[in-house]
Amino acid sequence: MTTMTTSRVDARPVASARPVASARPTAARHLPSLTGLRWATAMLIFGHHLMAVEYFGGTADDVWAFVFEAGKTGVTLFFILSGFVLAWGYKPQQSAGSFWWHRFARIYPLHLVGVGLALVAAATLVPEIRTDGAVPLAANVLLVNGWVPDWWQAGNPASWSLVCEAFFYLSFPFLIRPLVRLSARAQTIVVGISLALVALAPQIAALSPVPMSAASTPLLRLPEFVVGVTLALLVKRGAWMPPRLRFVLPLAVVGYALSEAPTLPGTDVHPGLAVTVGAFALLVSSLASADAHRSSTFLARPLWQELGRVSFAFYLVHLLVIASVSSAWPDGHPQLPWRRAVLLALAAFGIALALAFVMHKVVEVPVQRWLLRYDRARTQRAATVAGVEAAR
Repeated sequence: MTTMTTSRVDARPVASARPVASARPTAARHLPSLTGLRWATAMLIFGHHLMAVEYFGGTADDVWAFVFEAGKTGVTLFFILSGFVLAWGYKPQQSAGSFWWHRFARIYPLHLVGVGLALVAAATLVPEIRTDGAVPLAANVLLVNGWVPDWWQAGNPASWSLVCEAFFYLSFPFLIRPLVRLSARAQTIVVGISLALVALAPQIAALSPVPMSAASTPLLRLPEFVVGVTLALLVKRGAWMPPRLRFVLPLAVVGYALSEAPTLPGTDVHPGLAVTVGAFALLVSSLASADAHRSSTFLARPLWQELGRVSFAFYLVHLLVIASVSSAWPDGHPQLPWRRAVLLALAAFGIALALAFVMHKVVEVPVQRWLLRYDRARTQRAATVAGVEAAR
């Protein structure tokens, strides 16, 4: 999962506001609408996993599947968001080591908690998620299990996406420097190439001599991250003005639906996925542009900000809770009439949200602050400032 950056700005929903094309964005570091979008994205994934565990039965299941079958693309949106936010806040003076330490402090403490909770769930209510062997479990703890397709859901099943994020973070210092130097035209070409690679990823996985998965191998998900990074640079430099949100939202819905489109006949090439990534990238860019031009959307409202801040913790535990709550039914698949299924889903949601708030307040925030005290770059900057002040 990715960095959550927040800010409090005018919370009125003025998403259609649009500055003149020549206006460059303000130097706003925080993009509150993207924090709110994280929560909406987490809800797509939550809905998808309710479908996968079969909370609903009969016609209600068909309706739920129609809406949330594509909910797994919420992870795609998270990857784009991650690249965009990191590039938006990029500081050329920050060393790679400092950047990596910040990312470690951001995701690793909660990751360990998630793995611990998964082990408890596997030993009690949800034995079907039990990891077969110490090596896959260790790989998950170290965030490398996604490189072996058979281990992609070892440990905490939801943390496979963190394996991708860890690879993105490792790559970011090496990607951002050449991308920043490119012209706007060249950056646009990078976006186009990345979208093509998204469509080709299933075919690459099928032809690869090394076992790969288009869904979970970090290298094949990297183009989604690169799209986010590159579009952030284009928006930030004022070289491109994203479309208004009222035009982008319908495109995002179309992209969401096309993720389930078939591959090209006789191939594993999936152009629908490229449309999904492109549409989601437009959504992220449009929301960020609104924030940068002080026209923040309803997603910048305080409630969405608070929920967005806990979305990472919620993501890590929601599937464990969904599976644990449904474990009382045969095979863990309730398949209930819609009224009872909604009540069960609300119970799972409430437990997961409460647990996420506790993890955010007790682990995520304080441990991150403690770890960042050991950032050598920050310590050196503080010492330099202190020395300058003493010399005055």
